[in-house]
Amino acid sequence: MASALFEKLSDLFTTVKAEEEDEPEEEEEEKPEAEEEEEEEDEEDLIDPATAIKEACAENHCTTYKAKLDECEERVKSKTKTTETCFEEILDFYHCVDHCAAQEIFKHVK
Repeated sequence: MASALFEKLSDLFTTVKAEEEDEPEEEEEEKPEAEEEEEEEDEEDLIDPATAIKEACAENHCTTYKAKLDECEERVKSKTKTTETCFEEILDFYHCVDHCAAQEIFKHVK
């Protein structure tokens, strides 16, 4: 569940960033397709250590918040007409994950 949430948020931020990058500036020239493919291959090799660190925190340290989030999610999905969201639970869960992961993530910053 936690990894799925991280993946959805990562996809969202990646999509937003990609849309911003897709807006070409007038001064930039178009690169040949072979160069673009080569750059994409290089980018795929990079792995963000923050993702693994946050997943570990979610699974090991923030289990109570994850349980509350899962409980809320089940409750909301079981109802057909509801205005309830799990926004507070999501915020609590991500706050816990960020707090847990912060020290370890900053060790990887150069």
